Amino acid sequence: MNAAALIGTTLGHLLPGPLPFRLKAWDGSATGPARGPVVVLRHPRAVRRLLWQPGELGPAMAYSCAYYTRDGQDLQAAQEAKFGLICRKLALGPGSRLLDVGCGWGALARHAARHYGARVTAVTLSERQHHWATESTTRAGVADLVDVQLRDYRDIEPTAYDAISCVEMGEHVGKDQYPAFTARLRGLLRPGGRLLVQQMSRGATAPGGGAFIETYIAPDMHMRPAGQTVDLIEGAGLEVLHVETMREHYARTIDAWHDTLRSRRAEFVSLVGRPTVRLWELYTAGSSLAFAEGRMGVDQILARRPGGRASGIRPAQWYEDLT
Repeated sequence: MNAAALIGTTLGHLLPGPLPFRLKAWDGSATGPARGPVVVLRHPRAVRRLLWQPGELGPAMAYSCAYYTRDGQDLQAAQEAKFGLICRKLALGPGSRLLDVGCGWGALARHAARHYGARVTAVTLSERQHHWATESTTRAGVADLVDVQLRDYRDIEPTAYDAISCVEMGEHVGKDQYPAFTARLRGLLRPGGRLLVQQMSRGATAPGGGAFIETYIAPDMHMRPAGQTVDLIEGAGLEVLHVETMREHYARTIDAWHDTLRSRRAEFVSLVGRPTVRLWELYTAGSSLAFAEGRMGVDQILARRPGGRASGIRPAQWYEDLT
């Protein structure tokens, strides 16, 4: 048996389904799906890290602010805590109809289906994310509950959803388009339905994403003070129920990304080249400092469409599983 097949068989006893990434070993062998992320092991010693810390190699594929609930918590557990917090704020339960706008790689959609029994429509504009999220829902055994769609939020079929999540996608809608965006989300909610927006913010004296981010990282990004986003959500006819800052959590999240980037630098250089890796090293280091110093923030804003029957879930219940 070649090295990749042997490692893949061993990991099969640790992961809840087939390998969620392509694995290439030092002897030239490979295993796992042909499309999607690739993990390259250049030396047998790398197997030790792979087997001891499999949770760091793609099970979540979540690239947004995590939610740390205790000291020493790893990034994977913090991401799972964030998913659970979102689901409880949205009052999800068996049969709830959730629309996940800008679903990324589908981690929240899978969590909502697996742990809360929600029926999820997950929407992305990325073909790679659509392919990955579709395959991962099948591997997770929730394909009957999650429908991953490749489409723009403006083209979503009108349905009265019980809940809508939008995790760090609203920054990319655009300043002028944001009122129409929030109005569209309101129109997709049933009366009494809930909306949770997790979105980055910036102080009033430095609007937008900043020159560095807008030039090199995300040219379409626009950030504003959290209060202005609340105003826009209320302007769409939604009632804001709760606002929670997650700024300190993002500093820890980015530090974890930065540590991974530095510890596995050679692998990233082989994938995207040295200039891109240096750019992202600078971005993660600078962003961590910006969040730590309060120059940038990220917030969860929970709102509801007026009417219908209000859920009895209260804030204390959102956090009871996190203690």
